[in-house]
Amino acid sequence: MSRLETEYQRLETQEDDNVDEHDVMLHVPDSGRARWNHIENLDAFFSRIYLFHQNHGYLCMMLSQILELVQFLFICLFSLFLLRCVDYATLFDHEKKISIPDVIKECSTERPPVLITCLLVAGIFWLHRLTRVLYNAYQFWEIRAFYLSALKVSSSELANLTWHDVLKRVQQVQKEQRMCIHKADLTELDIYHRILRFKNYTIAMVNKSLLPLKHNLPFLGEVVFVTNGLKYNLEMILFWGPWAPFKNYWELKEDYKPAAKSKREELAKQLSRTILWVGLANLLLAPFISLWQILYSFFSYAELIKREPSALGARKWSLYARLYLRHFNELDHEFQARLNRGYKPASKYLNSFSSNIVTIFAQNVTFFAGSVLAVLIILTVIDEDVLTVEHVLTTMTLLGVAVTVCRTLIPDENLIWCPEVLLTSILAQIHYIPDSWKRQAHTYKVRSEFSQLFQYKIMHVIEELLSPIVTPFILIFQLRPRALDIVDFYRNFTVEVIGVGDVCSFAQMDVRNHGNPKWLTGPRTQANQYRQAEDGKTELSLMHFKMTNPHWQPPEESKQFIGALKEKAQQEVQLTNRVDAENIALVTSLQSLSSLDEGGLNSILGNLAIQQTLQQQQQQPSEERSPDSPLGAATAPSYLPLQGAMTSPVKAPEQKKMKGSISNTEGPFQGEGSGLLSSIHTTSPVMTSPSNPLESIQLGALAPDSALLTGGTPRDFNTADMNFSALYMHRLHDNRVTLPESEHEDQGDMPSGSWSTLPQHPLPVVQEQSSLMDTTQSV
Repeated sequence: MSRLETEYQRLETQEDDNVDEHDVMLHVPDSGRARWNHIENLDAFFSRIYLFHQNHGYLCMMLSQILELVQFLFICLFSLFLLRCVDYATLFDHEKKISIPDVIKECSTERPPVLITCLLVAGIFWLHRLTRVLYNAYQFWEIRAFYLSALKVSSSELANLTWHDVLKRVQQVQKEQRMCIHKADLTELDIYHRILRFKNYTIAMVNKSLLPLKHNLPFLGEVVFVTNGLKYNLEMILFWGPWAPFKNYWELKEDYKPAAKSKREELAKQLSRTILWVGLANLLLAPFISLWQILYSFFSYAELIKREPSALGARKWSLYARLYLRHFNELDHEFQARLNRGYKPASKYLNSFSSNIVTIFAQNVTFFAGSVLAVLIILTVIDEDVLTVEHVLTTMTLLGVAVTVCRTLIPDENLIWCPEVLLTSILAQIHYIPDSWKRQAHTYKVRSEFSQLFQYKIMHVIEELLSPIVTPFILIFQLRPRALDIVDFYRNFTVEVIGVGDVCSFAQMDVRNHGNPKWLTGPRTQANQYRQAEDGKTELSLMHFKMTNPHWQPPEESKQFIGALKEKAQQEVQLTNRVDAENIALVTSLQSLSSLDEGGLNSILGNLAIQQTLQQQQQQPSEERSPDSPLGAATAPSYLPLQGAMTSPVKAPEQKKMKGSISNTEGPFQGEGSGLLSSIHTTSPVMTSPSNPLESIQLGALAPDSALLTGGTPRDFNTADMNFSALYMHRLHDNRVTLPESEHEDQGDMPSGSWSTLPQHPLPVVQEQSSLMDTTQSV
């Protein structure tokens, strides 16, 4: 492999230049609060603070973990009971009437070696989990005390407290008590780095195709295989295992840093041996793990299949999707919210594809099976003794399952074929799709590739059952050959941040070092093919994190990038009165939002219209305002929102206390308006063309609180703002737009280097003025 010029570096923060020795000395607060000073393992501490908040407090967390122990014990004991204490000969004897006590026999005293081994392994595993539960009980009791004494938050208040609120309180405690003694203030990014240190490395490795998650199989082509077992082994090998490259939670071993240049090959051999031994251990334990997977899957899904046979035919986001679609520095609840919003359009998109042959067979099977089932149901209504006839109940059950399954294969007769609209709706929520999918949403190739991200639940179950067998071979034969690349990845994409430790440099979201020139950064980035993130991961992650944490100050180049992006959006507002306005990225992005179920174009434009009215009111002399309203009498606007006229004054409703949990809210509940949509300003009416979707609408300076005036919430507007920002950035990328340079932008030479052993993924060439929504107009 050619030498790589990127180097591990110690990243200085802004506080480093201004903090003297007195600022980093041990600070001793009041005796009642001294217990939170100088916490050694801040990674674990902040992670527990986050988990405590998201899992609704101490009681819920401990109850869940204790019941998981009980569940494991139940599965083992109940399986042993069914195997050793049930007289199946009597149970299946149809010549006499029997009861439950008749089939329970005295448990056999025989002790086969296989059974003893399984019980021994299960017992060791259960004791290990019990130890972890007891340890967690002690650790989270400390976190409970931290919430009560330091954050001044009780368990009953957690449901109505967002993570953003908790984050601000933690930052304030840092100022008062110096949990981290290396920095006076901890930024939002510092805390996110602590919680998501290993997750960011994993996301970067997946983005650069370093981990073996895709496999080319004969007759099947490219197949994605990611399971919980494989994911657990990868994390153990790469992060927290005894032979992992990390010395502790926050620090990489010295041998993996550039100072030990001569140990590069040696480290690769050591890592290769570790992977080999872990793979062999998995192979040795495969029978026991497989047995557990079978039992757990049976007890988990048997009742569900009986009650709702179509449940396994539903879809869920795959484990690969949870790695590919995740932003850098995106917490679990933020990511899950995006996936939840994308679930409905993703289901509609895949359901819109149907095979005519399969549909014909399903319709006929439904007819025949339904006819027989209807007759049997009528007979049982006439005489209940029909159920005592041999195999009648089984036949009715199987016929019901067949009817239910076949009905799911029959498409809705009222379904409208609009794959491009649906794929755009998906993109607005999940923020990432390959360029090769755009304008190809109607093809089965795109459908097949998207189904790897949004798979059937039954496929997930099958993969988990196969995982104990397949995982050892993936580790030994596919991960081992990449040991040297993994070592180089750690050496070249790790930076040391003061007060945080060693973090993945991609997670810094610095467009200068890891921006992609095909994704709006242009000359603003110095990254070559090896260093740049793929699919716009750096740019989209930067925008998402800034919108989620509006008070965070990004690096100078990243700040200039966001400013240039907002300036571009503001400039395009002035172009919406052109005849060809439908080719402008701003207009097409707003068009795309009209297909969403919530946060769509109508509500957004309504917010824009109302805010413009409020601005006009604020500009009126004070004597012209009515004392009955804090904003004065509303003047009827001279424009109409799309498909709805505002013919009466708008009055803000009284704010009511929200009931229910808001702990999963993304970012601040009262939005700060830091997205692209919030930055749009104009004073001239937009456009006169009948084809323009913004006809007769004037865009006003947007404020997040305007969502309250339309019956929505700031959270709804923040979601719409995120959707629009993602669509707009993709649109500019499709148009091959390069944002203007800043006057003070640093210039540098493009470093050389290449990813020698991993497959390259050059970005496909996209035609000028290509649009995701070109086919939408006809729909």
